[in-house]
Amino acid sequence: MKVLMIANPNSTSQTNELFRRFVPLLREVPGLQLLSRFTHHPGHAEEMCAGLTRADVDVVLAVGGDGTVNEVVNGLLGPVGEEAVDAKTLPAVAVVPTGSANVFARALGFPAEPVAAAQLLCDLLRGDYRRSICLGTWEDRWFAVNAGFGIDAEVIARVDRARDKGFAATPLRYLRVSAQAWIRAQRTPPRVNVTAHDAGGETIHLSDLPLLLASNTNPWTFLGPVPVVTNPRNSFDKGLSLFGLSDLRGLRGVASVAYLIGIGHQLWFEEWIKQGTLQFDDASEVELVCREPQRFQADGEFEGELTRVHLSSVMDALEVFAPVESTPPGQRSLLETLRDLVRIS
Repeated sequence: MKVLMIANPNSTSQTNELFRRFVPLLREVPGLQLLSRFTHHPGHAEEMCAGLTRADVDVVLAVGGDGTVNEVVNGLLGPVGEEAVDAKTLPAVAVVPTGSANVFARALGFPAEPVAAAQLLCDLLRGDYRRSICLGTWEDRWFAVNAGFGIDAEVIARVDRARDKGFAATPLRYLRVSAQAWIRAQRTPPRVNVTAHDAGGETIHLSDLPLLLASNTNPWTFLGPVPVVTNPRNSFDKGLSLFGLSDLRGLRGVASVAYLIGIGHQLWFEEWIKQGTLQFDDASEVELVCREPQRFQADGEFEGELTRVHLSSVMDALEVFAPVESTPPGQRSLLETLRDLVRIS
C-alpha cells in the first residue's frame, strides 16, 4: 500500500516531536510505503493531489486541519460539474488531525489527540477498514464539513485577521470573537433567503434568516472539547443538514445561539426555541440568496463576500479510512457543557 502523506507545517499542533512519535507507527504497518510532502503555500495540497489516481497512490494522508482536508478533497475530485469521478478510482483519504478544530476527523470517529488518532489509523490501514462518504458542494468547489452565511463566516474572517497579526486560533479566541460577532449581528443582521429540496421531494423556502448553516457532519463543529450538534440526525451517509435562526434578538435569540454551541439539547428547551429555528435534514439541493454581499465560509475557510451560493450533496463521493461507525454525541445538559467549557485552554 502506497501512502502519500501531505502535511501542513503551519497547522496548530504540528511539531518535529509529533512526527517523531507517529511516523514510526505508520512505518510499522506491513506493506506500507510512505511518501512525505509538505505544503508551502495555500492551495499547495490541492495542487499536489490534482490528477492523482489509485494507480499512483493508494491513500492520501492529510496531516493538518479541516483546511488541509478541504484542499486534498478538491485536488482529488477536481472542479464540480466536470465529468463525474468514480470514488474507487481515486486514492482513499486518511487523516491525522493537527488543526484547531479537526471537525472532519473527529466526526469520522477519530480522537482529537494526533498520536492516538494515528494509532487508530494504523489499525484501520492494517484491516483495510474504509467507507464511502457523502460530500457537499458549493458552486464548483467541494466541502467536507460545513458551509454557510452569518455569524460563523464572520467569526472565521475575524479569526483569520487575528492569525495574520500573529495571534493563535485558540478555542477561547473563537469564543470571544463569536460573542463580538453576535453583538454586531444585533445591529446589522445578515438577511439570507433559503430554498432547499430533499431526496423525497419536500421543499422549504424561508426569507431573511440572519444565520444559515449547512453541515455535512455531526457534530457541526467543536468548541474545544464540546461537540456542537445542530442536526442530530445528520451523518456522512445522508445529504446536507440545514440549521438557521429567524431572529438573533431577545431572550429567545440568545437561547437559540446557546443551542447552536451545544447548550440546551433537552426536549423542553428545544420546544421553546423551535419557533425561532430552522432544521432541515437530508437536503440534496440548496439555494442561498442574500440581499447584499455577505461573508461566506466553507470548511472553516473564509471564501469572500457573496450574494448567492448554490449547495448540493453528492452521495458516495469519496472513500475514507475511518471506523465503520462512530458514536454520535449524546444529549448534553447545561451543567455538562459548562463543565467542559472551563477545560478549554
